[in-house]
Amino acid sequence: MKTTSLLAIVLFSCTIGCTNPSYKIKETAEAYYEVYKTRNDFDEFLSFYADEILLEDYINGDRIEGKQALREFLDWGNPNYHTLEPYALELKELIVDRNKAVAKGYFSKFQWGEYEFGPMQFVTILTFNENGKIVRHEDWINYPSNLIDYNTRINSNDWIEK
Repeated sequence: MKTTSLLAIVLFSCTIGCTNPSYKIKETAEAYYEVYKTRNDFDEFLSFYADEILLEDYINGDRIEGKQALREFLDWGNPNYHTLEPYALELKELIVDRNKAVAKGYFSKFQWGEYEFGPMQFVTILTFNENGKIVRHEDWINYPSNLIDYNTRINSNDWIEK
């Protein structure tokens, strides 16, 4: 009788754990950051996003709406960008709760035109829809001062909804 009860508990726990949406979100977020890390396949990277994606970069003041606008904004094919290290980023921590993934890490050194940048720390919140696609992407990136003009950038505080 004890063996049957223990087996039922184990099977029930596995069923709950295997159908838990945060479990799939964690796998999806890990796959997303692996594609981002290698920075080889832009179409695969974009496949993680829903068509109605909203990206907000609070430090730089960027607010990007829609997948096509995201494609143009990220511009992975731009010839000015060159990775200076084996990977574009390093993920240090990933926390998943329900449909949100919070990531902490840093972007590796890279070259943009003649200038070298990085590494730069980041914290990102990804919100996923019921289909496992990213619908909201919130960034806090520690940009170097020569990448941001605080006098002319868009103030992300203007986005606060009261």
